[in-house]
Amino acid sequence: MARPAAPQGTRSWAGEKRVVRILLVDDILPFIELQKAYLKRTTCRIVTARTGAQALKICRQDRPDLVVLDEAMPVMDGIEACRHLKADPIVASVPVVIVTTEGRREDCLRAGCDDVLIKPFDAPAFLEKVRRYAPLLERLEGRIPVSCRVEFSARTGSYTAYTRDLSPHGLFLKSPRPFAIGTPLRLVLHLPLRQGPAGRGTRPLELQGEVRRIVRTAPGSNLLPGVGVRFLDIPSETLLAIEEFIAARRIR
Repeated sequence: MARPAAPQGTRSWAGEKRVVRILLVDDILPFIELQKAYLKRTTCRIVTARTGAQALKICRQDRPDLVVLDEAMPVMDGIEACRHLKADPIVASVPVVIVTTEGRREDCLRAGCDDVLIKPFDAPAFLEKVRRYAPLLERLEGRIPVSCRVEFSARTGSYTAYTRDLSPHGLFLKSPRPFAIGTPLRLVLHLPLRQGPAGRGTRPLELQGEVRRIVRTAPGSNLLPGVGVRFLDIPSETLLAIEEFIAARRIR
């Protein structure tokens, strides 16, 4: 019988629940890619391993929040890897879900895993099992109003402005400077940290962007002049940092 779990979020740099880390372990790369695709719409950080030995090393070095472990691997299979994990006091509390067939269910549970996922499975079954042990956040698409300092450079020079709003995919800069649509920008976005003993600081994120929208001043208009910027080729860690910040702001 699977062990009950009550997922608990851990603290992030913003002081709110951070994105969980999930270790996917399988010797067959397409199966890892399939599971990564299932998790694409969530904000978890994904780490992968191709062998049981690699999984043990990663767990001891970077203690993940959940391990999804294939049972049928060569050399050290998932059952043996699970036994090693559960025998190690440093990582024994990390939940382990073994991906297996119905015929090996009891063998996996006897090895000490927290749950099993029976092949074949689809995305809903996979996500339901993962959410039982890891508090996944869905990716955020909407904008939030927030004022963040942004240092940015274009072909015409370097500037500083403040955001009117921010989303995981772009921002609106309050700036009267007339940048043309399509202008490439290099940006450093300073995300505010929570107030602490040392005072309020920021977390700088380097980004590439492109002007996609222009708002000019007009008589009688209440709109602030500025430009809408779309992020380009945003690194996954940077995207997750922005999503964490937005999530923290939304639940205040």
